[in-house]
Amino acid sequence: MLRFLTTFPLLVAAFCTGLLTAEELPLQSGPHRDLTFKKISGDVWEITLGEGDPHFWTDIVPSTYDPAQHSVLALEYFAPAGLRSLALRYRVPSGEMVVAQVLPVPLAETWQPLAFDLSQVEVKPAAGRPDMRFHLALDGPAGSQIQIRHLRLREANAEEKSLAANRDKIRIARETEAAAILADLRAEYPATITTVHIGVQEITLIGQAKRALKLIGIPPELVSQQAESTQALADISPDESGNFRLNLPRVDATTKRDRAVWRWRLVDAQGKWASVAKWPTAYGPAVGRKLAKLKAPHAKGIGGVPQLNRPDHEIFDLGVCHGTLNVALNGLIRESPAPGWKPWVFEGLTYYLNERQLQNHDQTLRLLAQHDIQVSAILLVGNGRAEDGAPTSTLTHPEAEVRGIYSMPNLAAEIPAQLYSAILHHLAERWSREDGSNGRVSNWIMHNEIDQGGTWTNMGNQPLARYLESYSRSARLMYHTARLFDPHARVFISLTHHWTQKSNGSGTYIVRDLLELFAEMGRAEGDYEWGVAYHPYPRDLRNPDTWKDQDLTEDFDTHYITPKNIQVLPAFLEQPRFLFAGKPRGILLSEQGFNTPTLSVEDQRRQVAGLVYMFRKLSTLKTIEAYHLHRYQDMPVQEGGLRLGIITETGAHKLGWDAYKAIGTSEEAPFAQMADEVMRADP
Repeated sequence: MLRFLTTFPLLVAAFCTGLLTAEELPLQSGPHRDLTFKKISGDVWEITLGEGDPHFWTDIVPSTYDPAQHSVLALEYFAPAGLRSLALRYRVPSGEMVVAQVLPVPLAETWQPLAFDLSQVEVKPAAGRPDMRFHLALDGPAGSQIQIRHLRLREANAEEKSLAANRDKIRIARETEAAAILADLRAEYPATITTVHIGVQEITLIGQAKRALKLIGIPPELVSQQAESTQALADISPDESGNFRLNLPRVDATTKRDRAVWRWRLVDAQGKWASVAKWPTAYGPAVGRKLAKLKAPHAKGIGGVPQLNRPDHEIFDLGVCHGTLNVALNGLIRESPAPGWKPWVFEGLTYYLNERQLQNHDQTLRLLAQHDIQVSAILLVGNGRAEDGAPTSTLTHPEAEVRGIYSMPNLAAEIPAQLYSAILHHLAERWSREDGSNGRVSNWIMHNEIDQGGTWTNMGNQPLARYLESYSRSARLMYHTARLFDPHARVFISLTHHWTQKSNGSGTYIVRDLLELFAEMGRAEGDYEWGVAYHPYPRDLRNPDTWKDQDLTEDFDTHYITPKNIQVLPAFLEQPRFLFAGKPRGILLSEQGFNTPTLSVEDQRRQVAGLVYMFRKLSTLKTIEAYHLHRYQDMPVQEGGLRLGIITETGAHKLGWDAYKAIGTSEEAPFAQMADEVMRADP
């Protein structure tokens, strides 16, 4: 999946006139693509969007541009129908293009202001370059029209400065909460809950304490240390040896909520925490279903499986035994009735399911199961926004910014947490039935590329601990829900090939730091069977020659992990602090592939070489369970010109199709020879 560079928090300017002051610099239009540009009068331009990637550049920025002074790029616009968004990019001194901000463009029946805030960007524009321009990309249906005027660089006005001050308050509050999360996680407590055993009707808690304490139940929507420590569910009375055992009903009689997915914590008489929170650690023999653990003979798989409706689809000719299925949760459940949506009751509340879409997924899963293909479902939460910027789904996190393609799930309040829990429960139950009537999912990949959160799992600009605490609750909720049905269910954390190299912009994180803290959180609150869904693309997604990748090493400090040094990842996870029950974590290479820059035979041979090179590496790395090729079919328009598929957008097979089909079979030799020829010719 193409990784877009990240962006920054939203500021909308107060209305201002079109008169330029001495502190303002006018900007003119420059080159454009996939749109028509018509000058109406003066500096008023009418833009009509076409198909593809509509965007335009400004003319060369005046040499008097000073990023420290001119911190706002402003314009006024007129758009009776509005657009989805307008994105601002620019070039930094290294020559790289970065995204500064993405703003919604609601309908405007009078001239309205729009302003991009450049004051908080980590890397300033390359002022002074003779080719310095700004790039604006417009997102909306083909045929949409917008008029713009008074495009200029200027100082921030009083209202913008006030908003910036509030932004600082938000940042400080988030950093304070992140520090509290880490302090609570790493503190020592006098008591401990060692076991949370989930039975059919009861939950049994076992632990040690030196004195009488009280038990607190913490639902998924609460940060552990923010739970109400005075609302105890039971008293804890340890015996003379300091041991205690307590049984309580699994379902809350009042709220009907299933507490099998809650955490449990002890407090003293003064309401001070006396233990760390503990998630479920064990399940009774009557809990769950009689399902076998799935095993595959090899790692070859396909990513982003399309909707399937026939058993003779050509995808089955590839001989794959792994597949990923993208599941957008927003489109499957809602809180109010709608035509075609089926009512469904969960924990005493009525929800509505998109049964048609669920049945489409069922059909795909059944066909995959018939061909012995193991499925990993990628759970995604859309980040749709209304014209006023408010989320259009209860599942969207309230702090998510409009720039994010997907959002962190909303586990910030009870009602959205119940909705999220409901759809996870339904999917886990539906796709783990013993008769296989709807297919099976036993690997749950939680969201997408969370180290690139600004784009793919947006929660706003967050400190790592606060971001990861919310993500961990989402992963835990899926895991403990799935384990109520499938004793072999696992969850996977989704990460890019950036290892110790942080991307530009906010909402991005260092993968190694993220993985270490995620593991620490898991150990502290009761370890569970999570794995890693990694995306080891070549260093340059456009260049398939991964054997020539630069800026990486063979140790844990490498900037990137790509096919060239993929062995670093399993070695890192084989350290004792990452083991689960003494065994290495499962690893899925859930999204990666090799681009064909053109459809020439030469470039197709380079793709073949990348595939062969990758599977030679995998033959010695047994903890890597699956390689999900991204993608089955080229989508150059949607993926910024990349051609990662093994068939073209018109359905024609590339050399990569035949090579991928042959890998691991007696037909592989000619493609191995082809790969060797390519790599020898250009080592």
